[in-house]
Amino acid sequence: MIGEMTNRWLNVTANLGVLVGLVLVLFEMRHNQELVRVTLTNDYCSSYIATDTVFAGENLPEVWEKSLLDPENLSIKEMRIMEAQTFSPLNRWIKLYRLSEAGIVDPNFWKTQVELDAHYYFNTRYGKAYYEVSKKSWTTDFLPEELRNYIDSILHNAEPETTLDYYNRIKAAIEPPSST
Repeated sequence: MIGEMTNRWLNVTANLGVLVGLVLVLFEMRHNQELVRVTLTNDYCSSYIATDTVFAGENLPEVWEKSLLDPENLSIKEMRIMEAQTFSPLNRWIKLYRLSEAGIVDPNFWKTQVELDAHYYFNTRYGKAYYEVSKKSWTTDFLPEELRNYIDSILHNAEPETTLDYYNRIKAAIEPPSST
């Protein structure tokens, strides 16, 4: 009788162990599914960045300068080069945001990156125009609402033309060579 009772408890305990194991496997499968989704999204965004890097080509420095000094006279070709330049950081931010959603990176990390880059890429006359025109066609599936609002708030509070001012401040800070 004691042996029979012991066997029943062992069976119940074993069955509970199997049940707990199955629940853990289901959680692990869900976690793996989320990691695959993040990886595929990352690969998708990386392919855009790689393509845009090819578009930017070797003329990017000259086109970038023209976009700062004379943006209204950019050709369509030059605008496509600048689109590649301005779309890449946006893609990076989306990737970081998605990684944050998956719990892989700290949520403050994507915010810090947007704060660092938004002024440089979007706070120019061309960058602002590109962002304002383009964001209207980006759904929240592509550019999440929280990220969009964060970019908007940074640009709304930004001083005008900080990128050009940045380069002018560097030029002003360059000391002439000493004559010894």
